[in-house]
Amino acid sequence: MIRLRFISIKLQFVMIAMLLVAASSALWGWWTWQNERDLLYKGMEREGEQMVTSLASPIINALLYEEMGVIEEGGLLDNFIEEIVNNPGLMITYAFVADHTGKVLAHNRYNEYGTIYTDQLTVTALSRTEHLSRLTPAARGKAPVFEIAMPLRIHGKSWGVLQVGISLEPLQKELGNLARRIILTSCTFFLLGVLASYLIGRSMSRPLERLSALMSSVTTENLNVTLPPSRPDEIGQLQESFKAMLERLQQSESERETAVTRLIQNEKLASLGKLVAGVAHEVNNPLGAISTCIYNIEQQSGQQARNLELIKLGVQRIERIVRQLNDFCRTASLELEPITSDRFFNESVEFGRMALKRHQIRLDAEDCCRPPLELLLDRGKIQQVLLNLLNNAADASPPGGVVRLVALAADGWYRLEVTDHGDGIPEQLQQMIFDLFFTTKPAGEGTGVGLAICKSIVELHGGTISVTSRPGATCFTVRLPLLCMESANAEIQTAAC
Repeated sequence: MIRLRFISIKLQFVMIAMLLVAASSALWGWWTWQNERDLLYKGMEREGEQMVTSLASPIINALLYEEMGVIEEGGLLDNFIEEIVNNPGLMITYAFVADHTGKVLAHNRYNEYGTIYTDQLTVTALSRTEHLSRLTPAARGKAPVFEIAMPLRIHGKSWGVLQVGISLEPLQKELGNLARRIILTSCTFFLLGVLASYLIGRSMSRPLERLSALMSSVTTENLNVTLPPSRPDEIGQLQESFKAMLERLQQSESERETAVTRLIQNEKLASLGKLVAGVAHEVNNPLGAISTCIYNIEQQSGQQARNLELIKLGVQRIERIVRQLNDFCRTASLELEPITSDRFFNESVEFGRMALKRHQIRLDAEDCCRPPLELLLDRGKIQQVLLNLLNNAADASPPGGVVRLVALAADGWYRLEVTDHGDGIPEQLQQMIFDLFFTTKPAGEGTGVGLAICKSIVELHGGTISVTSRPGATCFTVRLPLLCMESANAEIQTAAC
């Protein structure tokens, strides 16, 4: 495994600042260039549109006069074409006037006279009433050309089209000069930013370096060190935290001894639990023999009945104590018993109603299992789970609210749902509420143990417990596997609730 070399905070700060300055410089340069390019393109387009728009009416008049024979054919049109080509603000590559069939009537290149243009821009412009434009990509060794076609129409009659091509070479040269200026400015800004970042990083890292050297001098034998003067910033907070840590280290030895003592005590308790289990097992065997002897004596003699009765009561008391010790050592075991779903549900509802009386909450219960099913479960432990969920739902419900308990069966599972209408559980906490010692209740009101125990009990039965929650509706669902006692119960009918 390759170990990374130590990288100081100062170097990290300078590197991050360099990246930020470089990114901001590049972004600023790109935005400036794009914005300026758009402005230049729009200015050129606007100037070209104004030119063809202003000349449209005079050219139509010239065409009208030629048709009437007032002026000679082509003479005035050539003057307009020459005026367009000599425009000082634009670099015109070509300009021509064509009639309604696309035939060239005047062109800055005289050899094009009489040519019929059938390109898409010309044909489209002849059928339109507003000017059109397009950008022709650059040919080899030439700049792109921006073309504008202005329909020559008056009173719905088409007299032809005026089309002009504008070279983008001057605009590209201007954009190239702008790009060079932007690059130079960005580089200057980048260098200044890196220098400023270095100076700032150095001033920030010096106190940390001094504090790091001070921390390195601390040992278990030397916890008394002199800290620099307090500062009103994060480094000052770090110094205060380091000071508090030194104070805690000075108390750690006594706390460690206390922790060792507690650990020894816990080990003793664990050993005691094992000892209790062994004693209960050893005592239980002779108790059985004593009980048998007492029975035989009772059958043979009636004079010592009172003494025998006292001995019998004592033995029964010892048996009860031994049974309790065995139960204590088997806290994770289940006592499964068959019971019908309706009986189990009715008992759970009775317990639930009694438990919710102190909350002034109404319990709405509904058993949707028809016909009743045969269940195999530890009745007491599952009822303990339901009582815990009902109490939690009552705590979350508003005064006078309703808690709903529903039982149903589907897909081989017996399902119990407990729903309340409280504020709900935040989504980020829903996966944590079953963790041991985690609780959403205020301090002093919850231990964070109840739901963890519920989950353990349900999982011991081979089931699952889950929660869905939103403001106004929180539902805990307990799913237990259905173990039918008779084959006749294989068909499960579920009523819609």
